[in-house]
Parts: sequence; structure tokens; C-alpha cells
Amino acid sequence: MSTDSPRPPSGLRRLTLASQLSLLIAGCVVLAVVVVGGLSVLNLRNGFRDYLQARDDEQLMRMVAIIERRAALDPALLWIRQDPEPMRALIDEFNGRAPRPRPPRAEGPGDPITPPPPRPPGAGAGANLGDRLLIRDAQGQRLAGRPQPAGAPRTTRAIKVEGQEVAFADLMAEPEPEGVDARFLQRQTRLLLWAALGTIAVALLAAWGLAARWSRPLRALQKATRDIARGKRSTLLQPTGALEIAQLMDDVNTMTHELARLEQARRTWIAQISHELRTPLSVLRGEMEAMEDGARQPTPQVLAGLRDEVMQLNRLVDDLHTLSVADMGGMRCSLTDGDAHAWLIRITERHLTAAQRRDITLLLPPKGAGAIPVQWDFGRMEQVVGNLLTNSLRYTDAPGTIAVDWKHDGHWFTLTVDDSAPGVDPADRKELFEPLFRADRARQRRDAHGQAQGSGLGLSIVRAIVRAHKGTVDANPSSLGGLQICVRIPLRADRSPV
Repeated sequence: MSTDSPRPPSGLRRLTLASQLSLLIAGCVVLAVVVVGGLSVLNLRNGFRDYLQARDDEQLMRMVAIIERRAALDPALLWIRQDPEPMRALIDEFNGRAPRPRPPRAEGPGDPITPPPPRPPGAGAGANLGDRLLIRDAQGQRLAGRPQPAGAPRTTRAIKVEGQEVAFADLMAEPEPEGVDARFLQRQTRLLLWAALGTIAVALLAAWGLAARWSRPLRALQKATRDIARGKRSTLLQPTGALEIAQLMDDVNTMTHELARLEQARRTWIAQISHELRTPLSVLRGEMEAMEDGARQPTPQVLAGLRDEVMQLNRLVDDLHTLSVADMGGMRCSLTDGDAHAWLIRITERHLTAAQRRDITLLLPPKGAGAIPVQWDFGRMEQVVGNLLTNSLRYTDAPGTIAVDWKHDGHWFTLTVDDSAPGVDPADRKELFEPLFRADRARQRRDAHGQAQGSGLGLSIVRAIVRAHKGTVDANPSSLGGLQICVRIPLRADRSPV
């Protein structure tokens, strides 16, 4: 069965991450360029128009000042009414030139007036001012200048003499730029357009390169996860890319290592369970075949031996069931109130006889100590104490010593079991509470058949029960020369471990 991830139908295929990142970055850059470019062009045109308006205002105010100086000497503005070319004279004065000679007037009535000469190109700042300027009297009658179309945009300034408005000056707005001004605007607009296109092209190339760089470690992650799904866990990733991606690669490496460890533990678990089950089953099979062949008689002693092997099998299966339930989070504890001190005295004294048979001294706290109220599942806690003492009795050399002690600080109850030599290697102490683990070397014990004593599940069950009580259990070197097991459990069920 293939472990490849399912692919969507062709009509539903999605873009790669590099393509999505490229489009996202390029889209953002294009949008920014279009917005900035559009605003720049708009600002250029509006700014140029504002410049022309400001120039018109300045020129109009200068022209109004010239007219007001003349009007101060002639408030009736007869000099404008009687001058056949008043606008030319005003423009000359505006540009700082001497008045040009006037053409001769015809003597006879009705003779035409000679038109003024054409304005030379570049005739000063007010070269086209006269074409757009209109001077009206206080009643609105035209005094000088060309008539302006109705509704045309214009700027109006009052001409005052001693605070009284004697006339008005209207300056029609500058027409659309043409000539040099128009070419200047076109050149600036073209430059902005080319700059925008160049920025977009560079952004597209940069976006594609950056997206490819980001997606490269992600493709490596994708390949690694697919290899993990296929059971290949030998290849480790080299963390690269952004910080978050590098951390993700580290996490995948950690996950790969942990999966490999769990796989090895699973195989070891199966092998050790098979080994533990095979020994009593082999004994049962051998005894039953011997009785079938008539080599052995079903005496009470033989049947008692068979019963012991069955009980060993039953204990092993019960222990495996307890650990399985604990691993699935299904271990339930029926907590009841009780006195831990009196209860522990009673439970530990049951092991005095077994300790004497092994030439081991079992040291217990004095019986007269005060009561310690706790909330425990005393049935499961009996299993904890029994497993700890059985483990110490089994792995302590004779003559030896086992010291059991307990105390509390008002919040936590602490139980310690110390034994004498031999000790446990520091590397093995970390594995003592793993299922089916036995510390080989010094603390290994074998029975008369050469088989290791115990199933290797006792301390694992201790840890599972203590955790179900919200407590902790640790293994440390003992001052007696062997091993110390320290159990800490909250006195009340509503407290959580530190």
C-alpha cells in the first residue's frame, strides 16, 4: 500500500509555495508601485497647476499694486479710459520697461487706430498676462483687457484707493500647459512610468528568488516527512532557512529520533514479553508432557509447582494489563481518607520475615509517630510499597540493610526506600522505571534455572500508580551504598505535582 500523500484532482491542484510567495510579493510590490506612481503623477500635475496658480496670484498682486499707485493720483481712472492702449502701458511697467512710443492717432473722427505691434516671443514674465487680464470699474464695465468667456475660472482682486474699491482686476486661469511646460510634464511622466516598470521587473525577479530560497527547506521537510511515513528514519535534516523553519527542522529531527527510539522500544518490548511468557510456559509444557509419558506422577508437589507457574503467568499478565491501562490514561484511583503512618507500619512489617530469611536488616520508623492524614487509593499504594520492598530484597547483597522512611511537610508526603550495596550504574538509573528493564551487572539476580528473577515491570507499575496519584518517583544513589527510591505524593487529591 502506497504511503504517498493523496494528490487533488487536476482541476483542484494548488500553486506551489514558491509560486504563491512570488505572486504575493510581486502583487504587493506592483500595487505599491501603481499607487505611488499614480500619486506621483497626480501630484506632479496638481503641483504644476498649483505653481501656475501661485505665479498668477503673485503677478496679479503686482499688477494690482501698479494700478493702485496710478489710481491714487486719478481715482476716476481717466488715464485708463483715455489711453487707447492702457494694457500695453501696464505690461511695460509690470516688466520694468520704459513706455514704448504710441502710434499716431488719426485727426479725423472715425479714423482707425493703428494696431499695436505683435508681442515678441519671450517678452518677460508678463508676456501672456495681458491676454488674460481684464480690468473693470466699480460697476463692472470693462476698462481694459480682452473680454473673458462666461464661467471661465479666474482670480479677482479689488483695486482700492484709500480703502474704497474703485475697480477690479480679473485674471483668467492659465490654459492647459503647452510648449515647454507640456514637454516637461510629458518627460516627467515618462520617467515615472519607466521607473515603475523597472521596479516591478526587479521585484518579480527578487520575489521569485526569495520564494525559491524559502521553499527549499520546506521541500526538504516534505521529503523527510514522507520518508518517515515510509519507515525511513535514518536521514536527519540540516536546519536552514528562516528561524521558524530551522526550528521546525530541529523538531522533525527530534521526532525522527523519538520515533526510532519508540520503534526500538516496541521491538524490545515484544521480545522481552515473549521471553517472559516463554519461561513459565516451557516449564508447564515440560511437566505436562512428563506426566503424559508417565515419567512424573501428578503428586501434590508437582501440582503445586504447576500452580506456581500459572500464578507467575497470571501476575505477569496482570502487570502488563496495569501498564497498558496506565499508558492509555485509563488508570483510575479510588481515593479514600486514611492514616498513612499506621497503614505503612502495618504493610512494611509484613516483609520482616522475608528480610530475615535473606539475612537483611529492615529498618522502619518508630510506631509512636503522629498520624499522617492522606487521600490515597490504598489498594494501589500497597502495590507500590510491595514492589519497592520486593525489588530491594531481591537485589541487595546479604548481609545487607534496607531502610524505609516517610515524612510530610503539610503539603507533600515523601516515602524513601534505601538499600545497601550493590548500587546501580548512573546510565541505568534513567531506565529503571522503563517496562521490562533490568539493570544487568551487579544488581541482577537469577534463579536456580538461570533465569532472571522478576519480570522487570515492578518499578514501571510503581511509576504508573504514583503518577495516577499526581506524584513523582525518582531513583538516586543511597547513602547505604545501594539505591534510593524516593516517592512524593500530595497529601490531598486536589494538589498537583511540582
